[in-house]
Amino acid sequence: MFRLLIVDDEAHIVDGLYEYFIKENRYDLDVLKAYTTSEAMDWLDEVKVDVVLSDVCMPIMNGLELVKEIETKWSRCKVVLLTGHNEFEYAHQAIRSPVVVDYLLKTEGMDRIKETVLRAIQLVRDELEISHQRVLLKEKMPKVIIGLQNQLLKDILNSSYGSARLEQAAFDALQMPFRMEKPILLAAITIEDWGKYEGDEDRRLMMYGIGNIAEELLGEKAVIRCTDIDHTSLVCFIQAADWYVSMKENEHHLLRFIHGTLETFQEACREYLNISVSVALSDSFVNWGRASKTLSRIQLALLQGPSAGMEKWMLVPLNNQEYSEMTDKERDYKKEAMQRIQMIFQALMQGDRLEADRHFKDFCGVYSEEGPEDPFDKMQILHVISSQLLMTIDTLDLKEHAESREDWLLFLRFDAQIAWMKALNRFQRWMNLIFERGFWESKLAGDELPMLANIHHYIHTHLEDDLSLTRIAEKVALNPSYLSRWYKKHTGESISDYIIRLKIVKAKELLSLSSMKIHDISSKLGFADPHYFFRFFKKTMKCTPTEYRELMSVKK
Repeated sequence: MFRLLIVDDEAHIVDGLYEYFIKENRYDLDVLKAYTTSEAMDWLDEVKVDVVLSDVCMPIMNGLELVKEIETKWSRCKVVLLTGHNEFEYAHQAIRSPVVVDYLLKTEGMDRIKETVLRAIQLVRDELEISHQRVLLKEKMPKVIIGLQNQLLKDILNSSYGSARLEQAAFDALQMPFRMEKPILLAAITIEDWGKYEGDEDRRLMMYGIGNIAEELLGEKAVIRCTDIDHTSLVCFIQAADWYVSMKENEHHLLRFIHGTLETFQEACREYLNISVSVALSDSFVNWGRASKTLSRIQLALLQGPSAGMEKWMLVPLNNQEYSEMTDKERDYKKEAMQRIQMIFQALMQGDRLEADRHFKDFCGVYSEEGPEDPFDKMQILHVISSQLLMTIDTLDLKEHAESREDWLLFLRFDAQIAWMKALNRFQRWMNLIFERGFWESKLAGDELPMLANIHHYIHTHLEDDLSLTRIAEKVALNPSYLSRWYKKHTGESISDYIIRLKIVKAKELLSLSSMKIHDISSKLGFADPHYFFRFFKKTMKCTPTEYRELMSVKK
């Protein structure tokens, strides 16, 4: 999926271009609108943008000034400039920019605009593919050095190195360009679907490739190193490059760049490696001594997010007060238990019984038969099992298979006194039921899916607001491209088609049952330009809003 931002101070031009590209679903575009350069800057500060289609002559900041901002924020972005005047000097300046693909007159028509936007998208695609090939082909450091680097990072996560013990010399000796005195960001990567890779050797190679792609894409503005933490997860240590952060406020820009680029990273893994991954990034920088606790917080957020198997894309807020003090051993046990739970549910949804049983056995081996010593840890682990199991039961429509009321009470109203093995035995019974009857093969449809219900609820309650794919995906913590494909697979239509259909239904309701003015209805349904609402309604209903209201009035 590619993200197109349309910028013009004339609302009817923005809306017309938006409608055209939204209708062209085969281009797999998430289309954003900006009626001012200020709105455009807000989008560029918030999300990764692949192509910008912008007017040149606008108040406050013109198109060429916007291009300079784009070069700074998203250097891989491509820009197509539009103007109503054939001005040679503007065109000459635009062509000198490395991000500008073309400079078009608005009079050249929609076909020419479409052709140029598609060419810009292809350039983004080609650059990503070249980058990916360079990652796979370029020479890397000797394997011994790489192994030592990975071990140092794992020692930091395992608290073998506290902030007092970690010295700059450790980084320098292993040729790692990190600075101990500078804070870091942490990102967790989890493989959700291995695709065709079944053997351990293939998977190890792909883990290496996943880390390299992340390092290549983020290395433009940051120092980054990735290391595996188990056979399905990696962690990325990210630090601002010395040249990039000269002022404190640049940390925010770097954070947005990394978050947006991780979306591109997910798409590269899917397209070039055929592997589905989830990513979560801390929302603030931390010192090296907080790395272990920060990673635990991020991994927990992934576990508590959307269902296993979905491409999660999360920015995780850090609150230092949330970090409970625990021994290194307790922290390691808890982390291992949480990771095993995630793997169990991933295998459940994929119908892989061998993998599920193996992970369940490993999970049971983390603690003794009494379970965690800390009651809080016990409650938290059972809560994660409970929420994941209830969602799975609902998704696979297994509610009627509960043998007794106790089946539900165990996972709805448990407390710290519940026997650990009793809870695990009940959990295993549900696992066996799912596999024995093959429920994971059920087709998922309708609002029975909690995720689908959440999406529809957000759309219904925000019709007058921004309903771009980017915004909806942000609300449900999923990669926008993944959400688009997932939604169409389970509903048979695109999200944009659903929104259009819903707006028509709501417009007809307001026109026939209320006395609201047409321009107020237009605003309530999220149309910035009432004239565009007229065209939108007439195109769908074959009559104007006024004519429809009069027709309904006669029928009464």
